Amino acid sequence: MEGRDEVTDVGATRILVVEDDEVGATLLVELLGTLGEVHWATSAEQASEVLARRDWDLLVSDIDLPGVDGLELVRLVKRQRPQLAILILSGHSSFEHAVAAMRAGADDYLTKPFDPPGLLEKAQALIERTRAKRAAGSEIVLAVGAHPDDVEIGVGGILLRHAAQGHRVTVLTLTGGEAGGVATERAAESQRAAELMSARLIHADLADTSVSEGGATIGTIVDVIDEVRPTTVYTHTSRDVHQDHRNAHSATLVAARTISRVFCYQAPSTTVEFKPTRFVAIDEFMEAKLEVIRAYASQVKIRGYLDEELLRATARYWSRFSQVRYVEPLEVVRDSDAVQVSPNRYGAVQLPEQVLDAG
Repeated sequence: MEGRDEVTDVGATRILVVEDDEVGATLLVELLGTLGEVHWATSAEQASEVLARRDWDLLVSDIDLPGVDGLELVRLVKRQRPQLAILILSGHSSFEHAVAAMRAGADDYLTKPFDPPGLLEKAQALIERTRAKRAAGSEIVLAVGAHPDDVEIGVGGILLRHAAQGHRVTVLTLTGGEAGGVATERAAESQRAAELMSARLIHADLADTSVSEGGATIGTIVDVIDEVRPTTVYTHTSRDVHQDHRNAHSATLVAARTISRVFCYQAPSTTVEFKPTRFVAIDEFMEAKLEVIRAYASQVKIRGYLDEELLRATARYWSRFSQVRYVEPLEVVRDSDAVQVSPNRYGAVQLPEQVLDAG
């Protein structure tokens, strides 16, 4: 039964149970399955891998686990996902164990054997707590890429980090990438990659290798911005030898002129003129990013720039500007609380001085 999923029809609620005892886990999965989708992990190490793959509403964990114990798992999860509510279950009835769990960051504590209705009541309350925190402090993120895998290569780790923090992530891919493979195959790969990042995918139908910097491209991006209403936008850098990437950059800057936080990422075709000034740590998400890249199986087989060693080395290279091991670099176009611009939808705009200086 290890790693078993119980999927119900109760919305999109996701609960992760960490319990090494099969009998206890079976009971928890059955009970909590009335609230949503439940995944069972047998160790903290396995739970950490599962947590990185998608968004969760509740973590329920025993204290006594093989290897890393439940308290250390709580500390790790609270660093990565501060909004995720955690319920600790333990056979220890002493007050000291409850205090230790709460100090580690747990949101609530129950001793075994527990009362099933009481467990469900606590679980529901904690799920609502997670969602309230997520709604109160959530960023809305839009990442724009010309082709399938552009976004994942450039900011895959950053998007995983956003998702882990409870932010809403949308990926806009402008073309089907038909010039580099079979469009239907690449579309399926893009969807799988988005699922691994807990992101929504919007796949436009602009022509590969013919993306313009004008009307059609700007209009496509504007429509998505109007729908998603992002607080942060990531797009290609202009310092790139691929015309689709350069034009996607230009079109995004026009379409996102009212967005206060806009950043540019690198691609395999980015030139040495790429000049990042922000370096985002992705140590905790490097392995998950590589898994996302593996979703593009048709491209991994033929594209040297998708080699895992190279991707890891690139992230390691940029870390020299930080105190961490792996980094994704960004050029900053805008990073402010508010930007005032003219309301023109598609035409030329008068950008503020801070934007002109940053371009």
